Amino acid sequence: MHIKPDCITCIMNQTLKVTKLLQLDDATSKTLLDKTAKILIESSLAMTPPQIAQHTYAKIAEITGIDDPVAKAKEEATKVALSVDTSFVKTLHDAVKFAVIGNVIDFGAQQEFDLNEVIRSHFHRKFGIDDFDAFTESLKKANSLVYLGDNTGEHIFDRLLIEKIKEAYDIDVYYFVRGKPIINDVTIKEAKLLGDVATIVDTGVPTPGFDLGYANTYAKALFENADVVLSKGMGNYESLYDVCDRTVFYLFIVKCNVVANAIGQPVGELVFVEHGKSEQ
Repeated sequence: MHIKPDCITCIMNQTLKVTKLLQLDDATSKTLLDKTAKILIESSLAMTPPQIAQHTYAKIAEITGIDDPVAKAKEEATKVALSVDTSFVKTLHDAVKFAVIGNVIDFGAQQEFDLNEVIRSHFHRKFGIDDFDAFTESLKKANSLVYLGDNTGEHIFDRLLIEKIKEAYDIDVYYFVRGKPIINDVTIKEAKLLGDVATIVDTGVPTPGFDLGYANTYAKALFENADVVLSKGMGNYESLYDVCDRTVFYLFIVKCNVVANAIGQPVGELVFVEHGKSEQ
């Protein structure tokens, strides 16, 4: 999914949020914002937002000397997610809803959310698009599922969905993570908490979205050959939309106007949509 002018301000804002999180001085903060602006100026409109974010975060790591700038935020997000009550999640559809609500844990989003408040307000809402029936039909015939992880903290919500899927179906689950720290995306370090319910796969992807162009051979083969692919989060949608050769189930909350226009749903809407190349 190619960037739009709206994405430019969003990416600048992400850099600003990092400067505040790291409590950088004004001079260093300006340097980072200047470098981000330069990257944006030199970027093509044919690029995806995650591809550009890769370059901006690499520059942040280079200037600050910190490879994982939002590590503390990821630790806090995991702690909060582990404290959430899950007793009300009874069915597989409940678990899908719960997992997508976890998608609010996003350092890169345009808006801030209170997790417990969002759970209370969203759990009984309907999806704007809900292809759950198609998803379960696919699972009935499947031996393997690739689950594309998104944000740290949110992966705790993914765990419950994987558990519910494996309770209902005899299926091997492969949980894909980023190849290196990028924004607050889940890496193999954080995903160890899911190691007993899924095979954790380091994709080698350095972008905040599963970009096939960066995926290692093993991850790409799993992705292409899996019976079912469940893509979690907006970054994965932005990376795969219009370039993916296979059917994917996308599960996310719409967080910006650009994606809202692309999917035809308002900001804040819950989306569970099956999308394949034949539909593009």
